Amino acid sequence: MLPEYSSVLVRFGEIGIKSRQTRKRMVSMLARNIKSALDENRLSYEEVRREYGRLFVETNDAVGAARIVSRVFGVVSTSPVVVCQASLKNILEAGVSLARQTFEKNKSFAVRARRVGKHDFSSQDIREQLGEHILEKLEAYNLDVDLDTPGQSVSVEVRDNRAYLFDETIGGVGGMPTGTQGKVVCTLSTGLDSPVAAFKIMKRGCIPVFMHLDNSPYSDDGCVDVAIAQAKTLAAYIHNYEVKMYVVPHGSDLEEAVDKGPRRMTCIFCKRNMLRLAREVAIRENADAIATGEIIGEQASQTTANLKAIDSAICDPPVLRPCAGDDKTDIQRWAAEIGTYDFSREDVTCCTLPPDYPLLKANPEKVEESESDFDFSILKSEIQNAKVLILRKKRPNKK
Repeated sequence: MLPEYSSVLVRFGEIGIKSRQTRKRMVSMLARNIKSALDENRLSYEEVRREYGRLFVETNDAVGAARIVSRVFGVVSTSPVVVCQASLKNILEAGVSLARQTFEKNKSFAVRARRVGKHDFSSQDIREQLGEHILEKLEAYNLDVDLDTPGQSVSVEVRDNRAYLFDETIGGVGGMPTGTQGKVVCTLSTGLDSPVAAFKIMKRGCIPVFMHLDNSPYSDDGCVDVAIAQAKTLAAYIHNYEVKMYVVPHGSDLEEAVDKGPRRMTCIFCKRNMLRLAREVAIRENADAIATGEIIGEQASQTTANLKAIDSAICDPPVLRPCAGDDKTDIQRWAAEIGTYDFSREDVTCCTLPPDYPLLKANPEKVEESESDFDFSILKSEIQNAKVLILRKKRPNKK
């Protein structure tokens, strides 16, 4: 028989240290996003209730809801909980019942407890008496108490007239609720770095507008499909907001760069045009910034000198590089966690034009001088011919 979980305890972290007004607004946004995620997954719930420092989802499928909610930005962790009245007698009965159904024999355990509000018992009373009660009632389980590294545990959180008991904590994605910040144009290639950069931006409450540059005929046919798949994986983390993707043809301005510019600067010209195109998307979407996946020193175009030359192509909006200081092992770990790692295994070539001996320390003035004969009207045409995909539509909350 499974425990009768009737609610999900939702924890949030950084939101809790904001000012009262900001905290209230952000918690309300988080609650709306949670409702959207539950509605989207067709999981029924009675309400999403707020208490100080916590949200509670009242539902008959608390285990399923806890896993869905854990993937909503702003959520630090979740737990399916058994709910009872906040008396020591009820807590002992519920705690033993939960342990009987979830504990394994011959393993160590601990009782964790915290209390909010006024009661005639303390957190220490819960820990001591529930621990003794479990040992007594589950004598046949041959359990040992281990407060430092228990193999299993029962946790109790008492808040005013209710007590919440749980034996599982599911880690959340953390960050800030989606929508607490504005839109950001997130460039996506087909590699590891740019999806991780986009995820980091999304985690801080930003709404992504994805952009992929289609390098055809200087790339494999499957590149666009991989980029769209990356974007769809990332978009699954966004709830209660529309998510768009721009697929922009990029081959014509690449050809212009190869024909008219020094060959050693091809990748720099490419990245400068990428920012120019991203700026146009940002204007269309009223976005506040552009995010790219560049890591300092990883590629020839990503030396600090070259990044300076690349950024001089536009004055605004700001260019964000959330992965700038990461190692490749950091990126691989992030990619595995968020679900984009396997895309790097796709056998596709995103560009066949990188020079054999690229320039490592570009001078912005000389780069601009080399672009003097470029026909930048090509970029306007490319934006006009971009394909705009709606990856997710905003769904109205049912409640």
